[in-house]
Amino acid sequence: MDANEERAIGQRGFLIRGMDDVVWFRVYDRNHEFVDYEITNYDCEVVIIDPDAALVRNEAGNFLDYTKESMRPVK
Repeated sequence: MDANEERAIGQRGFLIRGMDDVVWFRVYDRNHEFVDYEITNYDCEVVIIDPDAALVRNEAGNFLDYTKESMRPVK
C-alpha cells in the first residue's frame, strides 16, 4: 500500500472522541467530507483556538472542557 503523506503544520481540524474513548484528529474538506486520523504522534504541540474551550481544575481532576458561559441556555 502506498502512503500519501503531507506535512500537518498549519492544518486545522478537530479532536474527536470516538468509541472506546479513542481520540482522532478530524479534518474537513471544502465539501464537508472528512478524514479521521488516528493520533500516533505522542508529543504533538496543539494550539487551542476555540473561544468556548476552558482549562478546568477541580477536585474531580483537570479537564479541557467548555466554558461555563458557553453552557448557559440561550434566551
